[in-house]
Order: sequence, then C-alpha cells, then structure tokens
Amino acid sequence: MRRVYHRLYTTASVLAIAASAAWVAPAAAQNSNPSAAPVEEVTVTGTSIRGTAPVGSSVTSVTQEDIKATGATTVQGILANVPQLAGMGMVDSGATGRNAQQAIIHQLGQSASTSTLTLVDGHRVPTSGTNHTFVDPNMLPLNMIERVEVLADGVSAVYGSDAVAGVVNFITRKRYDGIELTGSAGFADGKQDVNYGFLAGKTWDTGSALFAYSFTRQGALADTARPWTYPDHSNIPGGKNRASLNCEPASLQPAGQSLIYLNATSTTGLTNTQNNFLCSDWKYGDLIPKTIRNNAMTKIEENFGNNWTLDADLLYASRTDAARMSRGTLTATAFGAGAQANPFYTTPAGYTGTATSETIRWDSNALLGPGAYTVSAGDTVYGDVNLEYRIGGDWSVDLLTMVGRDDSSNGFVNTLNASVATLALNGTTNGGGSTTQVVPNTNIIYNQLPLTTANALDVWNPAATNRTSAAVIKDLTNDVQNSHLVSGVNQARLQAQGTLLDLPAGPVKVAFGGEANRTSIFEYLAQAQGTGPTSNAAVYRTWHFSRNIQSAYVEANIPIVSAAQGIPFMQSLTLDLSGRFDHYSDFGNTANPKIAFDWRVNDDLKLRANWSTSFVAPPEDEVGGDGTWNGASYAATTNNASLPLALFPGVTQLGIPGCTAASTSCSIASLNGLQGSNSNPNQQPSKGRGWGLGFDYAPSYLEGLKVGFTFWDAGFKGGSQGAPFTTVTTSKALSHLMTLYPSCATTAQIKAIMGNLPQVGAVPPCVSYIYLQENDGLLNLSAQGIDTNFTYAMPTDHWGTFSIGDAASIFTKYLQSIGPDGVPFNTLNRSGSHGSIAFQMRGNVGWDYKNYGVQLFMNYTGSYYNWNSPDNPVITDPVTLNPSGGGDKVAANTTFDLNLTYDFNDGYVGNEQILLNIRNLFDKMPPYDSSTFGYNANIASPVGRLITIGITTRL
Repeated sequence: MRRVYHRLYTTASVLAIAASAAWVAPAAAQNSNPSAAPVEEVTVTGTSIRGTAPVGSSVTSVTQEDIKATGATTVQGILANVPQLAGMGMVDSGATGRNAQQAIIHQLGQSASTSTLTLVDGHRVPTSGTNHTFVDPNMLPLNMIERVEVLADGVSAVYGSDAVAGVVNFITRKRYDGIELTGSAGFADGKQDVNYGFLAGKTWDTGSALFAYSFTRQGALADTARPWTYPDHSNIPGGKNRASLNCEPASLQPAGQSLIYLNATSTTGLTNTQNNFLCSDWKYGDLIPKTIRNNAMTKIEENFGNNWTLDADLLYASRTDAARMSRGTLTATAFGAGAQANPFYTTPAGYTGTATSETIRWDSNALLGPGAYTVSAGDTVYGDVNLEYRIGGDWSVDLLTMVGRDDSSNGFVNTLNASVATLALNGTTNGGGSTTQVVPNTNIIYNQLPLTTANALDVWNPAATNRTSAAVIKDLTNDVQNSHLVSGVNQARLQAQGTLLDLPAGPVKVAFGGEANRTSIFEYLAQAQGTGPTSNAAVYRTWHFSRNIQSAYVEANIPIVSAAQGIPFMQSLTLDLSGRFDHYSDFGNTANPKIAFDWRVNDDLKLRANWSTSFVAPPEDEVGGDGTWNGASYAATTNNASLPLALFPGVTQLGIPGCTAASTSCSIASLNGLQGSNSNPNQQPSKGRGWGLGFDYAPSYLEGLKVGFTFWDAGFKGGSQGAPFTTVTTSKALSHLMTLYPSCATTAQIKAIMGNLPQVGAVPPCVSYIYLQENDGLLNLSAQGIDTNFTYAMPTDHWGTFSIGDAASIFTKYLQSIGPDGVPFNTLNRSGSHGSIAFQMRGNVGWDYKNYGVQLFMNYTGSYYNWNSPDNPVITDPVTLNPSGGGDKVAANTTFDLNLTYDFNDGYVGNEQILLNIRNLFDKMPPYDSSTFGYNANIASPVGRLITIGITTRL
C-alpha cells in the first residue's frame, strides 16, 4: 500500500562566524598547450542557476593538472585523494578489490542506500553492477575529464534522491583543438599496469567536436605476492590465527572424538582450538583482479544563429576483470561402514577407537588444480542531447534528454559444487549424510548409493596418490553462480532560467523546471540448486523492476545587500532558496527544501551557511518485486559470536560445554546454522537532514594564500540494510530474526522461515540456529565534522613558484543505531559495519621552475579501533546491548607520494610532458588490521610502492 507523505516546512536563517584552517589542491602545472580553447564553465555543481556559484557551500575541485599530480590511472584513483571521500589511500581497484568504487562523502550510507549522488556533466547516468547498482565513474575516459567537483552538503532540493551527504560531479572536456596522446606504465612488486589514451578535437566558429578513447589494463596481484596477508596472524602481538582445519588431504575427526587429526597418517590428534588451525586456501587467490577497460566518448556542440545551441554526448565503456580464487572447501560426514560406506574411507593412524564415521574438513584445491575464478564484466552506453533556446535578455530554456543502459555480469567459474562432493563422499546431498532429509524448497531426497571406486570421492589421500576417478573429479566443478543485470535509464528535463526582477542589491535570478525519469532493472540469476551437478539441476531466476519518477523544482538566488549600499562589514549578502518535489511510482511522494546564505564581509572574507533536508529512494530491486531480489538466498553459516542469555535463554539447551543458566553469555562458535538474506518490498525512503557553517579567506595582504573552513552536521535515518549478525544477537528490537533449535531444525522448520528463498549451499548435519538478514530501513547515522583546506603559492623572481597546502576531514561526532527504536552508540574512530575514521588528511609541497614540476604529497589516516572481527573482543553495554569499547587498536597510516614532471615546449612530436609518479614512496606496509588479510582495504592498499612512468604529447 502506498503511503503519501506531505510535509510543511518552515525555514529560518542561520548565520555564524567560524574560525580557522584549511584545504588545498596541488599547485597546477603550467598549461603547455596554447591551442586548446578555453573551457566554458557551464556546469556548476550544487545549483540549477547557470553562471552562479553554489551559495552557502564550498566545492572542492580536482582539475586536470591535479589529476596528473596524483599519478592516478583510474577515476577512483582520483577520488581516493579527496579527504571528504571515504577510502582515501586505497588501491585503485576500489575497496572491494573489484574494478569499481562507489563514491561516498563523509562515510555516510552504504551500498544498499548510498547517500552520495554521482553525476556526469550535471546529470544522471546509468548505474552498474549486479547488486544494488551504483554509478561506476570508471566508465569515463580519463583523458576526457576536465575536473571533478565534490560538494559535501545535502542537495536533494536540486538533484533529488541520493544527495544526502552531497554530490560528486564529473565534468568532461567541452572543446579542444588538436590531438593529444597519453600513455603510462605502472610497476609494483608482483603487478604491472598499462594505460594509454587518444583525444582529438576541432573547434570552429559555431561549434566544436571532440572524441576521446582510453585503454586500461591493471595487472592482478596474487595473495602470495604479499605474504603478510596469510590469515595466521599469531606472530603479531595480540594477533590471532585465522587459518582453518580444511586441509589437503582432509583433516579427520572420528565420531565421538574431540581430537582432530590433520590427515590420515597423523599419529596424534589436536584439540579443536583456533591456535591449532594450520590450513588455508589463501595461496590460491588474488588480492586484486586483472582488469581491462575500454572507454570512448564523443561530444558535439553547434550554435544555430544567436538563439539556439545543441550539445550531444555519446559514451561507450566496456570492462572485464578476473581474479583467481579457491576451488572451495568441504566440511561433511563420511562413513566407513553400512549402506553409505565410502570405499576410500580411512581411519587416522593414531586413532584407536571403534567409530565408523568421521567429520572431514577438506580443501579441494590440490586435487582439482588451479582454474577457479571470480569474474565480472559489463558494458555501459548512454547518449544525451541538450537543446538551449535563448529567449531574450538572460532568459533561456533548456531541454535535456538522456537514454542509457548498462549490462553487467558477475559470477564464479570452476568452483567446487558442494552437493556433488557430498554425494560422492557419503551418498547424499546432506553434509551430515541423512538419507531421509528433503532438499529444502524441493520435493527431492537425492541419494547416490551404493558408493563404489567409480563414483566415490577420496579426501584421505594427497593429490599425487588420490584414488578419485576422473569422471567424479570432472563433476566436482559442475557448478554455476552467475548474476546478470541490465539497468536502463531514460530522462527528460525541461528548465527555464533568468532574471525575475531587480532589487536594490542586484538581480533576482531563478531557475525552475521539471523532470521525468524512468528506470528499469532486469535481473537473471543462475546458481546451484543443491541436488548435484548444475548441468542436471540448477536454479534460474529472473526479475524485472521499473520505476517512474516525476519531479518539479525551483531555485531563487536573491541578493539582499550589495557593496553599493555601503553597509559596514557587509559587502554583500545573498540568499538562495531551493526546493524539489518528487513522485515515485513505487512508494509515493517526497519534498525537500534548502536554504543557504553567503555573507561577504569584504574582498578577503566570505562567510557561508546552509540547511537542507534530503532523501534516498529505497533500492528499486527490493521494493519493486515480489519480496525477493537477486541477493535472496540462504546457506550454512558459522559465527564466532556469543549469545547473551538475557535475549536468548534457550542457548543453554544447545549443548554448548560450560553454558548454564548461571552464564551471562555463551559462545556459538562450535555450532552450525543457516543464514537467510532477503528484501522488504515495504521499505520507505531514507531521510536526511543537514546544515553547515563556514568561511573562505583569501587575504589581499598575502597574495597566494587561500583558506577554507566548514563545520557540518548531517543525519541519515532509515537507510536500507540487512540486520548485521552482531546487532541481531545483541538487540532487543531485532533479536526475533534469530531462532534457536535445541534438537536441530527440521526441514519443515527451515521451510517455515526461509520460504521460497533458494538454497545456495549444503545444509549442515545439525542446524542449531537460523539467522534471517532482512533488508529494511534500519540504519540511522548522526555525524558532525570539520572540513578544512588551505593553499599558499609563492612565486619568486628567479626560482620559480613554491607551494604548500593541506586538506583535512575531521569527524567530531559519529553515532549509529539500528532499527526504529535502536539506542544510538558511538562509532567515532571505530571500524565495523558503519564506523568512521575521525581524521583524514592530504598535504603537499611543490615547486615549479621553468619546465620542471615537483610535488610531494603526504597522506594520513588516523588510528582507530577495529570492531570488525577483532582479535580482542568488543565490549558490550549490559543495558543497551550496544558495543561500547574494546576491539583492536589500529595504527595510523601515513604514506608519501612523489610526482615529477617535465614539459617540452617543442618536443619530438609536439608539446610533450613526461611524468614520473611514485605512490607510497617508502613502500610502507598497511597497518595491521585483524580482517581476513590483515589490513583494511577501505583505508590502505596492499600494492605498496607503485612507480608510474607516463608521457603526454599534444599535436
């Protein structure tokens, strides 16, 4: 049922004088191409009114020369150097190690409910990916980017959904005369990258044409190239061993035996404690995938007479990446006697008991050999046409139309099919070997009996002497896991703007218009059904979602005071009012205002303030379907967590040693469960609110110095996310999502909770609990912080220009709560599901002398506490059951980058520039963070020192 929200907003002015400190963009290198036509600054981020800067806000701009100074070879490499954006210092491949990075301002929001809007030339573009799609800025040719503007304020009043924390606007080049060729090669230990590009343009009296192409190949980085990423961290003070007992050949635990034997030849057993875990499939994977991109974009502009201008853009981008991965592991029961006897069954050499079954923990990589990959690919295309008609005076009307489409896929290749393996191990598709259990969501009891040397799996002997038949080995990788998503967007926007009237302080400029948007998603998912080879039986599911959006907006820029009025300490005062109404076909209406002031005290000092509300539409692929989406599934899970008896008194009945009614909490690390993931079609939009105060200072008595300061406050309520396991097990409001089964869950009980969710892995022999991770508007965030910047350029008569600068983002508050009645808790300087790092900074010093340019950058991310699977336990408040302390202290991360350039005014071919960029100059290893690989990929890069050599030639 649709719910329609009507709001009545009142606004009041907010003015304040703040004090101190600063951001800097690197000092720009000399423009060595006199033939390039000047860029018309038509696109302005944060306002609908052409020719005016956004009022009340500060825009961070990263120019072409700044991009060269970073040595970035991908678009997200540019973003990683803006302190307001999460992920500063991460590898160019992005936080996930894949080939895309979602821009997130001030660490607000997350994938299912991003609070940052990404635009290209001021308008939306197709989204990419196969799970909660987002704009992949890497679709743009790097040589086509004129600048990137980051506005860290809520601007839903201008742009609509997603702009809670702000907007990142990629502005492409408009005009160019000539040809530009670029090329670079990057080298790191165990990894090489190659990039090259071509740009050609022509201008004439009435218009211009421009074409750009870029190619990127980023080499893979193997896990073994960075030995410190091995999961056994016990050699680090306070670190834990995160290896496993899934070994090759299998480790063995005879029934009724607490000891585990590392293999069939072991004469002594080990206790089942983490310190004794000695196996890992780590060496079979890649930290960073091999990525290949081809991007092309063309732009045409033509003026027809004095009144009409036509602009048209067309972009096409393709991307592929592949990373090696483990074939897979298996934990199941094998039998040595009876109807399910495996002919290869072996009792450990040191075992003297009489058990005829055992739990095997097996790593399949040695037997199957290399060949498993996680792969993704995509093609993006969009075209837009903007027609401007100049009515008279400064009034104009613009009609923008845009059509775009992205076709993305993601999946695994040649991985272990767990149901095939258990069929060959114990004759069933059930890990515990049950011959009566129905495969959930089917009517099948699937058996393969009797087991013979022809159809059985040998996990007891190493690969060299393994007795598994060739036919069984071939079937073990008869598996499929592939997602395919096509997203489309159609947009039409009609806008008028001009001077409405003249006030004593100046003209009142307005812009108003309307938009019609239609988005669509087609999803296809293929995955194993859990009944054997997927060539015989697999799950194939499709979804189709669509959404229609109609919007109306208005903005007025009102001068209140001008210099001509002679008011002391008020050279000018400008008020900007904007508002937007959006109607969504799938959930209803939302309206959002913004009010902003600029108070220019004098030529040197400007004060600014703003207040706004904003929103994020719920994910289209969740609210538009039948209650399931492409992430809907369930599978076996284990969790190294403890359940408090206050919430889960039944935990004492699960047979956990030492768990009694007198206990405060009991660890479930030794138990097997099921985790289900699903959507919620009744979700409503996430709501944001924010305000900011700041100043910009450029003293006339010290030419070359620029200082900026912003204090901001932002809130985000009802963000879409699945309830985290740690929250469900500690939250009164969400504990109903966890169900315990003292006698092991039956098929009927599993069906009652999982419904029609597909099974994507073998059900464990005994399901002791079921955890349902249902996406809903659960995430609430409240944050405050300071963004500062300064630059100082000092030219000299004989020694060129020296420069220094710094940009910093500092959090002063970050509170999180889960659910509508969740009690807020502090996550400032805590990493976890939505923690924040309190301090990020990028400083630089530079020197430009004749044709030489030198820039040295320092990147700094402050220390924090890791709450995400730490070595030391997180402390929980006994009343609210929220985390309140503990975890692991992670050291600050400081790296240096060096960029050297030389410009040839008359080179071999034309005007040329050569570049030498060294990222992580001193090859500093990331600070230890007790995640799977021992570092936080959102903060630090495993690449180490990366040396890039590049050349740009302009003809």
